[in-house]
Amino acid sequence: MLFAAAIVTGCAAPVSGDLVTQEKVEAIKINVTTLDEMIRQFGPPRSQHVNAQGLQTATWFYFNNSEFGAMQDQRTLTVIYNRDHTVKEYMNSSAGEKASAPGR
Repeated sequence: MLFAAAIVTGCAAPVSGDLVTQEKVEAIKINVTTLDEMIRQFGPPRSQHVNAQGLQTATWFYFNNSEFGAMQDQRTLTVIYNRDHTVKEYMNSSAGEKASAPGR
């Protein structure tokens, strides 16, 4: 039971440093950037699954808490991969942004 709680807590832990920077996101190239390259740039994704079309989807989360525990910054990068494991499309969003920036 404690092991399961540790795993869940580990998934919610903040990432040290800002791994999902705008500069890194802008370097993603549709139909070129691979899953392995994404892992090298952003670290292992926080979640992965296969969508209804049978394509792999990976999501990276970054959040930064203030010294009092309040969330200051939250970013999510979700990537859908082609069958050859290159990026098909992505969605990069930040808490407080008015719109997400889809990659197409």
